Amino acid sequence: MKRVLIASGQRGLMSNLDMVLKHWGYRPLSSSHRDDICGLLQATDPELVIFDAPWLRKHASDLLHLVPQMEQQATRLAVLDDCKEVLPHLSACLPYQKIPSDIFSLYGLTQAVLQNHPRRRLRTGVHLPGMLRRDGRPWDLTQIQTLGTGGMFIRSGYRLHHSETLRLCVPLFGMKEELEALGRVVYEIHPTMENNYMQGYGIEFTSLSAQSRQSLSRFVAGCFVRELEHPHPQSQPRFQAFSNARRIDYSLDAFAL
Repeated sequence: MKRVLIASGQRGLMSNLDMVLKHWGYRPLSSSHRDDICGLLQATDPELVIFDAPWLRKHASDLLHLVPQMEQQATRLAVLDDCKEVLPHLSACLPYQKIPSDIFSLYGLTQAVLQNHPRRRLRTGVHLPGMLRRDGRPWDLTQIQTLGTGGMFIRSGYRLHHSETLRLCVPLFGMKEELEALGRVVYEIHPTMENNYMQGYGIEFTSLSAQSRQSLSRFVAGCFVRELEHPHPQSQPRFQAFSNARRIDYSLDAFAL
């Protein structure tokens, strides 16, 4: 299990990072204390170290004696920072990646650093009804299995073709909105014994308005929080109305279960 070391003085942020990283299959090691972080850096050789910006500004000088070890191990560093202020560098050989403190940016970071075949965008299980329309044909009902900010995976009773363009309609329950978008088929999964006879199509969104993208991000964040609350699919409400979807804040130090 890949280890992620978290250094932060914000208790709520650390708790949320721990919860999210465990959900994604990583082993988080977190502390606000300088001595704990130094000890963990010496003893564990984590695959990724995440600082929050205030902690790094306060304790960067306390980490300097560990720089040779981190350089030798090529430790990957990241800083959560929503500001544009200058941050201290530990070493020219230890660049850090600066990212906003939100779920989507954290997902992109962990995928890029920790996965051999990274996904570009967060997606989550939804099990929603939806509608699709092929060129020159009437609307068809489909089932949306997973949904993300970049696309979705659907089951369809109709044979779709690679790169086929579709018009899509997705109900955003709890937000009193419907997402309308254009998409294209990017892959197909054929049912086999190995994949438990799963069948469907991966759809990439090719056209979304700025407002639709914002609404989709909030809805996906709401679905993700539900997934954290109900980690086993059979325990998730099938069509839960996200009555608080408009108020979902997907910053890591703000959302709470």
